[in-house]
Amino acid sequence: MISYKREIRLRDLEVYLIFKENISMGYLIIEDLRRPLGQEELTISPYKYMDEEDIEGYRNLIKIDILSDAKLTEEDQELYREFAYDLVDRKDFCALKINYTVDSELFKNLPLDLEVKDYQEVLKVINSKYDISNLNLDNLMYLSQD
Repeated sequence: MISYKREIRLRDLEVYLIFKENISMGYLIIEDLRRPLGQEELTISPYKYMDEEDIEGYRNLIKIDILSDAKLTEEDQELYREFAYDLVDRKDFCALKINYTVDSELFKNLPLDLEVKDYQEVLKVINSKYDISNLNLDNLMYLSQD
């Protein structure tokens, strides 16, 4: 059974801690890049097989990062993927890009109760340019966290 704890929910960024049978599997980070597909994305499936007219239809890119301390099995990757797809509204004109990152050192150094600087380090590991350094975690007790 998979369960989750939503750590951060902002307008363009959501961070979840994912559990399988009450054991932490890692983080799921969903970031709305608010831009169309770039050259980098055109090299990955299914976009590399599309013609230019179809690609121009995608006006927004949503990046899904899965960050774990060890390589996930195919079954666990599928669990993450399905869970992420359920969280992301399937909107027309939105492209999805999924990245898997393994960083055991990061997980060894993370404290149990993460602070803003720790979340910023998580974002750095997945090559996110999102800056949450001004975020006040005490304000995240409300449903609307922006």
